[in-house]
Amino acid sequence: MNKNKIDIIIDNILSIKLNFFKPFINAKGLHSIITPGIYYVLIALDKHGPLSMSHIGREVSMSKPNVTALVDKLICQGLAERIHDERDRRIINIKLTKKGLKMKKEIDKTFENHTYQKLSSLSDAEFKILSDSLCNVRNLLSKIQKTE
Repeated sequence: MNKNKIDIIIDNILSIKLNFFKPFINAKGLHSIITPGIYYVLIALDKHGPLSMSHIGREVSMSKPNVTALVDKLICQGLAERIHDERDRRIINIKLTKKGLKMKKEIDKTFENHTYQKLSSLSDAEFKILSDSLCNVRNLLSKIQKTE
């Protein structure tokens, strides 16, 4: 595949990603701390429970220094905390606090409401195109991940 076609795909993916995060950036009170990176960390911790910095990095595809900076922001806001691993006290895991879980749910609700509102404006034909396209993208990305 030629570089120009790949560049177009990358540009489209980044555009989609930015559009997904608009409701967080525009939501009152959330814009001050919520970035895509922080949201990815919140998702990983909510999904898996306490994780080490390295494991978070693997989950969100970021370097450990970047993850550390994001986690430090979460800790400063009281959204996460450091806890010692039960099996190996040398390992420090990161865990969402109750406030962090509540924030994650608020963000998810904001995103859901925003997305529902936007999707409601589509015609049935447009909705089907979007739904089918997203299924195709999901399947193709899953295929790409299997080859890594």
